[in-house]
Amino acid sequence: MTTRRTILFNGLALGSSALLGARLSAADPARDAGETPLTVAVLGATGRTGKFVVEDLLARGHAVRGISRRAGAQPPQDGVTWISADVRRPESMGPALEGVDALIYAVGVTFSEVEVSDLYDVYHTGVADTADVAIRTGVKRFVLLSSAGRSPAGWMPERLAPSMDAKARGEAALRASGIHYTISRTPGLSDRPGGEYGIMLLQAEPIPPGGPFMICREDSASVLVECAVSEKAINKTFTVLNAITPEVGIWRDALQYLQQDPV
Repeated sequence: MTTRRTILFNGLALGSSALLGARLSAADPARDAGETPLTVAVLGATGRTGKFVVEDLLARGHAVRGISRRAGAQPPQDGVTWISADVRRPESMGPALEGVDALIYAVGVTFSEVEVSDLYDVYHTGVADTADVAIRTGVKRFVLLSSAGRSPAGWMPERLAPSMDAKARGEAALRASGIHYTISRTPGLSDRPGGEYGIMLLQAEPIPPGGPFMICREDSASVLVECAVSEKAINKTFTVLNAITPEVGIWRDALQYLQQDPV
């Protein structure tokens, strides 16, 4: 059974860190004693990351609202209510989010396969409109899967600039919405199995040299789920990436030591 190993780098520089000692099995994300079962909407539930979010939530005993444009094609699954909706049509999101405690926004599009306007529709206005609907329907928490490198200080290939700009605008809209949020940024997503490496939670910007940095989709999904079902990461923004580290702690506990975003 593989063990997750974690190190937290917190603050403005890598020199400021907090390490917590404990162990956690990657193959057993069972709900902690006292963790209240929730209904969590997963937007982009049929995507390559969204499917791991669904699996992690179910393993922890939560009810899942699987929301996607292709949800109608999904086979029945215990614990999952599939609903077809589109973040680009906010009128479709109201019924989908009724009775939901928290939502995880893992909607993604391939920048090379769509028009620039589609990037803004999904990553900016889609986030803003969904946050508005979430507030109206009583959703308590909004967890956003975003990307590292959208900082003006960070270099990026020109072809990625529209996508990063759209995501930066979406992040700003979410912070301004008033809902309790978490923004989990990834520098890149891989399809490696989860639990092979530690997970680093980083609030320094830009990402330090020495990459390429990545996180596997399964590990990223676990972070998104933890942020949706606990109160450790409310109103916090951070980058997640895999790292080979000594066995120093549990990233779930490390979340509480991250700094909240400035008001």
